[in-house]
Amino acid sequence: MRLRSRPSDLTVIVAACLASQATGGVALLALALRLSQTGSGWAVAGLWLAGTVPAVVLAPVTGLVLDRVETVRLLRYLSLAAALVDIGLAAVPGVAGVLVLAALLGVAGAASAPGLLAIAGPLGGQSGPGQARSLTRLQAAQWAGATIGPALGAGLVVVWGTRVPLLVDGAALTLLAAGLGAVRTRRVPAVKPPGEKWTRSLGAGLLVLVENPLLRQLMLPVAVVVAFVNVATVVEVFLATRVFGAGPLGYGGLVAVWGAGLVLGTLAVPRISRIHPLLVTGVGAALAALGLAGAGLSPGLGLALVAYLGGGVGNGLEMNSARVLVQRQASSETHGRAFAAYFAVVSGAAAVGALLGGVLLGAVGPRGAMEVAALLVAAAAVWLVWLSRRTNRRSTVGLPTR
Repeated sequence: MRLRSRPSDLTVIVAACLASQATGGVALLALALRLSQTGSGWAVAGLWLAGTVPAVVLAPVTGLVLDRVETVRLLRYLSLAAALVDIGLAAVPGVAGVLVLAALLGVAGAASAPGLLAIAGPLGGQSGPGQARSLTRLQAAQWAGATIGPALGAGLVVVWGTRVPLLVDGAALTLLAAGLGAVRTRRVPAVKPPGEKWTRSLGAGLLVLVENPLLRQLMLPVAVVVAFVNVATVVEVFLATRVFGAGPLGYGGLVAVWGAGLVLGTLAVPRISRIHPLLVTGVGAALAALGLAGAGLSPGLGLALVAYLGGGVGNGLEMNSARVLVQRQASSETHGRAFAAYFAVVSGAAAVGALLGGVLLGAVGPRGAMEVAALLVAAAAVWLVWLSRRTNRRSTVGLPTR
């Protein structure tokens, strides 16, 4: 990839990620609360499915588009399209209309999420540590926005209901598109190798995950973690509003403190780069399991918030180390497809988790569902730690340095 950049471009995109993630959290919380008013866990689970299934189904196409079309320009168009969908969500009545439009947002996210990770390489320069730090800053900005968004969204819902927050998100996405227009960094599209079949081009990202020994071992336990953390994502709205009786502000608090932990865990990865990378993911998963278990056992919201903060730290450690490994193990020409394949795996796992969340909520209630999720995440943590001992590889496999 050739690149043309200015030093301020990373700062511009980090700020844009922070703003768009914050208002995206506002919109998501508003939609979750609107659907939870139906009293159906399946309606809330359907919201998460609408946002995750497109990333799985469209991964080969979106990944190839990211590697063949200039990334920043594509992200601008996706931001504008998502803004229009937000306007529709503010106006549409009923569960079905919300889920259809949420699926359209999922289509935009299927390309924009891996696109932001793919652009991290050019933003960080030619060195591996620089690119990893760039990815870390982008992810930290995203999780910081996820921390701010629920608290802001809960306040907006209390004052103006569930529709105004969607318009706020639409306005922020429009400003994001304008901000991306000021970015000079370009991820110049890779040229299709002569004679390469389209089927191989479409499958290049999946081949990276399958043929690379480290990534092949990493992805299955990571998918288990994602699935059962997303069980909690479905359940936590009911835990806050019905078990703790804390209402929208309590739900927003749970989501916000988990997001705060994600920021802290993400930023911690470069500082522990000498630790075995699979061990970092395993320890992170173990902390996430403790956070879920603590929230499920807590007698009230206060202790649940403390547990969720620790769980979020672990989740940030686990996710950022895994994504830096993908960045390092894949060639720059295939970053779009590699990250799209990665998001297909984790989004598929998230969709399974959303379905399981609905099942467990009906079968064992909010507290029981949290404990089941914690148990399975803990099992994945043990798996990752065992893999780290088996592979016996150190920081040279790709974690960033300070």
